[in-house]
Amino acid sequence: MPRRQYYLLATIAVALLTTLFFLTMERTASPSSSHDPAPDSRLPSEEAMASSDDGVLVLRLVAPRGVYLFGKQQVQLAPTLSSSDQIKTVDFFVDGVLRKTLAEPPFALEVDFGEEIRSHSILITAQTREGRAAKLSWISRSANLQSRAEVSLVTLPVTVLGRDGRAVEGLGMSDFSLLEDGVPQALVHFDRDPTPASIAVALDASESMRGTLWSAQKAANDFIASLPSFYKVCVIGFSDTVRVAREFSYDRRGLAYAVSSLKPAGETALYDTLRSASEQLSARSDRRIVVLFTDGGESLYSDDPKGRQRLSSSLLAAREAGVTFYTIAFGAHAATELLQRIAEETGGAFYDSRDPSALTSIFAEIAESVNHQYTLSYYPTRLLSEGGWRSVSVSVKRDGVTLRARPGYLAATPGPAAVPGQPPVR
Repeated sequence: MPRRQYYLLATIAVALLTTLFFLTMERTASPSSSHDPAPDSRLPSEEAMASSDDGVLVLRLVAPRGVYLFGKQQVQLAPTLSSSDQIKTVDFFVDGVLRKTLAEPPFALEVDFGEEIRSHSILITAQTREGRAAKLSWISRSANLQSRAEVSLVTLPVTVLGRDGRAVEGLGMSDFSLLEDGVPQALVHFDRDPTPASIAVALDASESMRGTLWSAQKAANDFIASLPSFYKVCVIGFSDTVRVAREFSYDRRGLAYAVSSLKPAGETALYDTLRSASEQLSARSDRRIVVLFTDGGESLYSDDPKGRQRLSSSLLAAREAGVTFYTIAFGAHAATELLQRIAEETGGAFYDSRDPSALTSIFAEIAESVNHQYTLSYYPTRLLSEGGWRSVSVSVKRDGVTLRARPGYLAATPGPAAVPGQPPVR
């Protein structure tokens, strides 16, 4: 073979090998052939990513790290380049509005998403000096499923406990069956992850708590501190009257101060507390929970027709507001039967504590129950416009378990005063 042809073939072979090498590198550097996966299929905890057409520029969303956005949070981008190219600009859009343009790291932006957990969109675009471009987008979750669906959707939180009293995990939608007024309902949505909740911590601050209130305060503060950051909490102290010591807030330090500020005095307005806590939660759009602690019973109303009517109307208000009560009886003089009735009629749980040292474990058990709930959703076969109370029962395909769920809901007919986006069902 002539020397000239030999060199030509060798040159072609080297060129082919070089091309194959760079194609392999490009495929490895590109995280996906798609620029931007569907927002609903991607969570920040799984790292939202996007890349330029050639895969050289890769964008990675490193903050926020949760699926819910509220308060002041940082939106942070980590761009990488597998060449000598450089970032020219990075634009941050939040809810369709350009918030900031950066030309050098750190590529971060602090955003105040407000006190309520709503759905927000984040869009970040990046360009390089050599003309590469990439776009990364993500949509956070709303606290209220109804804001993304028709208002006729009914949601029901369900706790499943094993024989050991601990939450049973790993169940799927097909494991549950649900009846409304005895009629089977088709489940259309299922969530096994913790969803936002509004929790009222109601503590007995009557005179009888003098000397022991501190133990309840410590256990309540430990409970609040253990809750996920996207739970909103309020603090209620009750004696002769009911006082909201702290409105619903994410501020754990402020909530702890409110709990610690309660001072024992007066009698016990238990029925009024039941009604007041339900009213506080009735306007909330997420799970509505009350943790009620007392060492006594009702002392403002007697066990007469007037008192029994007050209790019945307060329980009715709790059921109609869709509030779940977890009640704790403390000491030998607590009204255990009454507290157990409140918990059972609202789908919660009752705890009897005779020892102050047991309070921490009781509050921890309540936290586990609240944090490990399944959320079932369905469109009722009977029109909500017909109104009225609907009885709901849930069963699960698992032996030896206990289920806790609200016994039903009030199908309120939407009227002129209805709040846009607010579900008419509780």
